[in-house]
Amino acid sequence: MASLGAIAAACTTDTEGDAVHEDTPVITYQPCDGIPADAVAQARIDAQAPVRENDKNPTSNSCRYLDRDLYYGVVVSARAESFEDIESSGRFRVLNETEIGGRRTLVSDFHGGSACTVSVDVDPGVFEIMIGYSELEDFRTVDAACGRALEVATTLSPHFPDHL
Repeated sequence: MASLGAIAAACTTDTEGDAVHEDTPVITYQPCDGIPADAVAQARIDAQAPVRENDKNPTSNSCRYLDRDLYYGVVVSARAESFEDIESSGRFRVLNETEIGGRRTLVSDFHGGSACTVSVDVDPGVFEIMIGYSELEDFRTVDAACGRALEVATTLSPHFPDHL
């Protein structure tokens, strides 16, 4: 029982109810504040006002842009996950490893399909661009969603933060 208490003491719970280890970095970067409106326009995201998400979650901050006319959205997140976390999590199927803006980048699909995620290595975690796909959205395949997510990431790369 003492070892269970030690494990519980080493963890807290994030706002989504998941266990968070105390050595997990705190993410302070908020993409809604860090990405200038002109960069969003340059990335051809004709977005409504962005929606801030997870500001009280110490491991993730997100900014959701819903396109005005198309049936898709772009979610830009700062997450306390390493590449090793992504590669071993079972939540993602890594499709490709590349480089954007001089930084190591993973292109992944959620297992079972639904979204393409481009994860860019930014200390102490990843700067992530996610675009969903389905028969009801503008992007119907993982390849189409990943192509657009890579395009957005490349356009935003001059605005990648130095630290999350």
